[in-house]
Order: sequence, then structure tokens, then C-alpha cells
Amino acid sequence: MTALPINLSDGFSPVVKVGDEVAVGQVIASNIGPQDEIINIPNALGVGISHARKIIKKIPGEAVEIGDVIAIKKSLFGTNTEVLKSKVAGTVTRFERSTGNLVIKTTLSTSTQDIISPVDGIVGICDNKEIVINTDKNVVIGMLAQGDKGTGEIHVLQEDDSYHLNAKAIGKIAVSKNFTREMILKGVGIGVAGIIGVGIGEHDIEYLKDKKFQIPIIKINEESYDVLTQWAGKKVFINPETKSIIFLQI
Repeated sequence: MTALPINLSDGFSPVVKVGDEVAVGQVIASNIGPQDEIINIPNALGVGISHARKIIKKIPGEAVEIGDVIAIKKSLFGTNTEVLKSKVAGTVTRFERSTGNLVIKTTLSTSTQDIISPVDGIVGICDNKEIVINTDKNVVIGMLAQGDKGTGEIHVLQEDDSYHLNAKAIGKIAVSKNFTREMILKGVGIGVAGIIGVGIGEHDIEYLKDKKFQIPIIKINEESYDVLTQWAGKKVFINPETKSIIFLQI
């Protein structure tokens, strides 16, 4: 089994648990958007917090339609009037005196964002920070490796020379049969996301470790190279610690 970590951004919560079997395309975490529309009256109309409650025109429990006046600010002598209108429909739930926020529970459907699994596997770790899926499908194991974990699109070099390691490879994982040390250093210099190759030598791996380069690099055999060339333009996750390459299905 090879572990694929999936980081969860703020607001996302898992909908799976440890031990669950997941399939490609299955929802594993969701982020439900807020239902409340929060309007800060002091900021919107340029008044003090203590004065904000005196100028609101909608009270808790009252219905609000789009375009309804929710607050009116008048000048000292009443010569100028500034009106604040609602951009949503709903019901006023509360006015916060400490902040000047007027909160409206909207009638709009709650928006939801999902994170879906890019692999088949079993959930090994699941919390509010990450979900780790253990998988043994669509995985290639390398021979030597170094660097940090990384994810990127496979970019297969057309020729086994440095001339084709160019700007098209920036931000991608470059794949070639024969990476010389000069090609590897060029890749690091232009900003590739990772390097996978057949001809990478053990002395090159040790050199990169000594130089403390963090770019993920994996040496593979020719059979694995043939598989990777068929994955050109698609994403993989590479983990030098386990010398593994996981083909992401989404």
C-alpha cells in the first residue's frame, strides 16, 4: 500500500472515516458555504458602533427582500441622506451591538464545495487537516529517490537531451530515459515540479542530497518509463520517501 495525503483547506470537513473504502470520484470532504449574510452597518455607512443600532430599519424576525432599505444615515442637519439596501432576501436573525453586524439568514440554497478522491483505496488517516488514502492501484515503485513529496502533470521529453527541457516543463514533472546531472540541475533551475528518469545514477542522487535540493526525483526502470509515457499530460503524486508514483485519476 502507498499513502496519498490530501490536505483539507479551512472550512472543509471529512465525510469519510478511517477504514472506509473509497473509489475514484467519491466525495471525501465538503465545505458548506455560509447561509448568513453579515452586513457591518458602521463600515457600510461610516458611523460609530453605538450609533449603528439607531439607524437600522429592520429588526430581528423581520423579512427582507432584495432592495429593501435596512439602514438610513442622515447628516447632522438632515440635508443629506445615505441609504443602505439589502442585496439578499431572507430574515433578520440578529443585530450585534458589539460589532454593528446585522445578520440576515438568506433564502438562497447553501452552496457546497466537494473534494473527491483521485484514487481507489482505503482511508488510513482522517481529521480536519488531511485525509490519507492508502492505495495499491495505479502505483509505480521506483528504484532510487530523494527530495520532498510533490504533485504535478507528467511532461515527457521528446528527446533525451537538455534542449527539450525548456519552459514547457516549468511546474510539471519531467520524465526522460536519460537524465544527466546537467539536465537535472537545469530542471531545478527552471522550476520543474519533479524529475523521473531511467538513467539517473546513484551518484547523482547523493549529489543532490548533499546540495539539499528538495525537488522530488525518482529513478525508475524502462518498464515503468513506458507506463509513464502513456500518462503524459495527466497528474501524478510522487513520494520519494516510499519511491512511489501514484497515478491520479481526476
